[in-house]
Formats: sequence, structure tokens, C-alpha cells
Amino acid sequence: MRNLLGLPLEAAEELLTRDGFAVEAVETRSKKGVDGQELRVVRALEVPADVPTVQLTYSRFKTYADDE
Repeated sequence: MRNLLGLPLEAAEELLTRDGFAVEAVETRSKKGVDGQELRVVRALEVPADVPTVQLTYSRFKTYADDE
């Protein structure tokens, strides 16, 4: 399996689908939460299933500065 850490969720899903994997996406967040719009992969885990499946854990990242 490819190294997908840090990739945008959509790009990681596309790569895995092309490689023949089913994809399951799970969001994780901090207690405070982040008001970000970028969804990035923080973990990729192959899970046992009838069809080869990868569980992608993703988080929201804030990649822009607040205007004050």
C-alpha cells in the first residue's frame, strides 16, 4: 500500500480506488475542533474484509491565517 499520510482525503481515496481498494473514511478531531477546510489523511490502516479495504482517518487542518 502507498504512503498516504498528509495527502488530501479526496486524492488518497482516488489513489486507493485506482489500486483496487475499497475506502472507509473516519474523521478525528481535537476537543476544541478546528475551523479548517482542508481534510488531510493522518492514518491509513488495512482492515480485514471480503474486498481489500483501507480505513483512512482524516482531520481538518487550518492552512490559512486569520484576518484580525
